[in-house]
Amino acid sequence: MCSSDLVALGMLALDVVGAGTAGWFGDAGAAAIACATGGVVALAGVALGLVRVAGRPRLVAPQVIAGIGIVVGYAGAVGATDHWLVAGHVVTAVGVAVVLLARRVDAPVLLWSGAGGSALTWLGTAGAGFVESVLTPDLHQLWADGSGWSLLVSAAVLLVPGAVARHHDLLLAGASGAAMLVTVVLTLPCVDTDARTVGLVALGTTAAWVLVLGVLPRPVRVIAFAPAGAGCLVLLALAAETAGTALDRWSRVSDVFDRSFGVRLTSPDAATEPLLLVPSLLTVLACVALVDRDRARRSLPLWARVAGVVTGLGAATTLASYDVPLAAPVAVLTATALGALALSLLTAGAEATAWALAGSAVTAGVALGALPSDGLVLASLAPLAAALTGIAVAGRQPATRVVAGVGAPAALGLATAAAAMVVADDAAWVSVPVLLAVGVLALALPRLEVELPAVAVAGLSLPVSLVTASDTGGYAALWLTVAGCLFGATALLHESRRGCAVVGTALLLLASWVRLADLEVRAPEAYTLPLAVGLLGLGAWRLQRSTAVGTLEALLPGLLLATIPSLLWVFGDPVSLRALALGAGCLVLTVAGATMRWSAPLMVGASVGAAVVLRELGPYAGEFPKWVWIGLAGALLTVVGITWERRLLDVRQAVGFLGRLR
Repeated sequence: MCSSDLVALGMLALDVVGAGTAGWFGDAGAAAIACATGGVVALAGVALGLVRVAGRPRLVAPQVIAGIGIVVGYAGAVGATDHWLVAGHVVTAVGVAVVLLARRVDAPVLLWSGAGGSALTWLGTAGAGFVESVLTPDLHQLWADGSGWSLLVSAAVLLVPGAVARHHDLLLAGASGAAMLVTVVLTLPCVDTDARTVGLVALGTTAAWVLVLGVLPRPVRVIAFAPAGAGCLVLLALAAETAGTALDRWSRVSDVFDRSFGVRLTSPDAATEPLLLVPSLLTVLACVALVDRDRARRSLPLWARVAGVVTGLGAATTLASYDVPLAAPVAVLTATALGALALSLLTAGAEATAWALAGSAVTAGVALGALPSDGLVLASLAPLAAALTGIAVAGRQPATRVVAGVGAPAALGLATAAAAMVVADDAAWVSVPVLLAVGVLALALPRLEVELPAVAVAGLSLPVSLVTASDTGGYAALWLTVAGCLFGATALLHESRRGCAVVGTALLLLASWVRLADLEVRAPEAYTLPLAVGLLGLGAWRLQRSTAVGTLEALLPGLLLATIPSLLWVFGDPVSLRALALGAGCLVLTVAGATMRWSAPLMVGASVGAAVVLRELGPYAGEFPKWVWIGLAGALLTVVGITWERRLLDVRQAVGFLGRLR
């Protein structure tokens, strides 16, 4: 039966189209024919859907077709008349009537079909009315030509679904949408005015709805959600425009460390009213807080603190919108960052961590904003670096200390670089002071969240100096030397960082070879021995302070730095005074290590001394016949094989002896 109904409705539609084409409707065009076809099909669908034959259930397909007919009729009506807004409202009213009828006779399929058709016609009518209102926002045209009244009618229709369904929440939601649409209609004329008026109207209207949101009783306060939310979106768009203009003004003076302290922000002028930025942001914040009004009252101090930070950010952006020195907005940002960091010390739990993150983020903004002037970077980041370091040391929450520890090296490094530029005005001497600053910080706070950023900051600063340094090799060697000493000091001062000794030794050796290669020096001891003596002194001090520290940890870096560079030179020139001095030194180390029962001098002296001896014997080994070496090797293997168990016991005793050494 459903198929026959669909065929019948289709034939009916074709009949109407054929009649219109044959001229039965006079000079009506295609739009009028479509309107008539949709209306007839909708009417027939309603009639067939409501009829019961011999007590059987109502037909479903015609009820569905009725909604489609409403949409087709609306599309035709829009093209058939010049009063297309009126036509849209009439068709929407017809759809509402179908819904009411379906509700009265308990036809749910027809109800939803009619509701869908009505919704589509409402969307088309309201959307067209809104577009026309935006295109012609003049007060006279808006109301005289009817688009304003059309939007008011569309707003009233939003109340119908809740009233028909007798559903309280649906009625409130419709009322909220209607309130938003009415607000749009009443405020549209300001679009055709200047930016200040637009901002004032948007701010005043949104603030009014936020106030309504705060005073309405709980059962009906949802009415203010849509207009308040839409107003907040407008305010955020205007705020983004203001911020974009401020960023554009900053980009015109954003040469890194190339401007004076008093550099000023100039054109372009803001397209919006910058003075409205702070109240706009506070209005949006109040709306967010009032979404859950009861919770907002309980957490009023928190929202007050957030408002303070938002005010600081807005004030800095507002200042950056005028022709002022760059130091003015940067100073406001600095104060805001210090305030957020102070709140991380005054609060507890997750809130303290959040404030530390906020303070670090604003600190990054300060660094970026002050970047054009080295003096400005120094003045703004120095207190922030001190604050982050203090929180990393004395923060009450572990997470807060971690966040501050991550940000402190970057702030300290950039402030140190700015100080170096202020003093010397030469980028070639930036990276060593930065390395010393972040290195000392990592020494004082041996935690990964401090050490890893410190390494990154120091590493990033090196290319800056190498690009401008006149003596690239010498400067690289100096930087590597300082880095190696810092790693060695870390290994000596902190038991948990003993592995840094290996890195420090490698850096020192690399520094030696870089510098020696740069200078073509053939006597490295003048450069390596002073550093080795310094490391050995620190190691001896560490041994004296703690009996639990072994000589491998304390003395091995210094001993390797004292012997390995010379050993490499001995390999190239075995018969020399250097070889004699190195051999004598290794003998002294071996005897001293055995006497004092220290493993590091014994191992280094024996291994390096053995290498020297082998290198000295090397030139003479080739003068003996090969059968002599073969015989000696065979005799040695024979002796070892015969006395294997004894030799194995000797090796175990030697290993045990070394293990018992300090």
